[in-house]
Amino acid sequence: MGRLPYPGAVRSDTRPDRAATLGALLRVVAAAACWAMAAVLAKHVFDRGVPPIRLAEARVAVAVAVLAPLLVWRRPRLLRPPPGTLPLLAGFGACVAAVNLSYYLAIDHLPVGVAVSLQYTGPAMVLAVSALASRGAGGPGRVAWVAAAITLAGAVLVSRALEGLGGLDVPGVAAGLASAVTFAAYLLTAELAGSRGVHPATTLLWGFLTSVAIWSLVAPWWSWPVAALRDPGVALAVAGVGLVGTLLPFALAVGAVRVISAASAGIAATSEPVFAAAFAWILLDQRLAPPQLAGGALVVAGVVLAQLAAASSGGRGRAATNVEGGGQPLRALGADGERGA
Repeated sequence: MGRLPYPGAVRSDTRPDRAATLGALLRVVAAAACWAMAAVLAKHVFDRGVPPIRLAEARVAVAVAVLAPLLVWRRPRLLRPPPGTLPLLAGFGACVAAVNLSYYLAIDHLPVGVAVSLQYTGPAMVLAVSALASRGAGGPGRVAWVAAAITLAGAVLVSRALEGLGGLDVPGVAAGLASAVTFAAYLLTAELAGSRGVHPATTLLWGFLTSVAIWSLVAPWWSWPVAALRDPGVALAVAGVGLVGTLLPFALAVGAVRVISAASAGIAATSEPVFAAAFAWILLDQRLAPPQLAGGALVVAGVVLAQLAAASSGGRGRAATNVEGGGQPLRALGADGERGA
């Protein structure tokens, strides 16, 4: 029998059971909660003079500063990607940088609710790509399409996008749609990296390194507003965006697409506007209107349907699905590439 691509991987003929599928979807939902919390932290940073693009640049740098030493210490073998996968990982990193940039540009031109809703047309794009790629081979079924429609409708209601559709400018709409495309591309490239046998931690490391390199060209580091970090609140918020809003959720999402499809993961990620509205209610005293509560219920229903669709698909098409530890690449890292106790 051949060697598995990385520790904890299982073969493609081993389909994840319902518990593993549900666990993967819950990891994506947890990632969405982290991204929503990061939005609250980002608002604090923006209000204190750090431009959105600079925060997008800093978040991946903070993530790399923590992940790289951890891997050097505990799993040095994971520093080296499998042969032939580096271009794919570079593409993943480019998607990470692009989705952050386009999303912040959309927010700069549009109401936040509209920008969020435009970005979350991405899961429907993933479904469309999956359907075209697997035509005649059992692609996403009706349940998955219904789940995508329900969660998108819920995201629109929760984010109150319908209240801000008047007077949209073309650059803002273009940036919002670009964020949807790059969000979909991020999910698909992460899934493809898993199918090539790349460990989730390796995917994250090389993806973040590529993103840092791109940002170094777009916005040179020597012009970063370092003086803003003298405020302890800003420094802690930047660190929080990098760890809670970047490293942790990306690790959860990249690991999850080893078990479920990128399409199902994208649907589950649509729960982010629900968390964002809830955090705004709790932390910023922004009350939820009845349409927002209804939208939250729709998103929850869509995530449940996504779970059913993913379970019925049985994880087809995985070359190596890390059921045992794919969603937790930073957990229990043993020395010399072996998993610790």
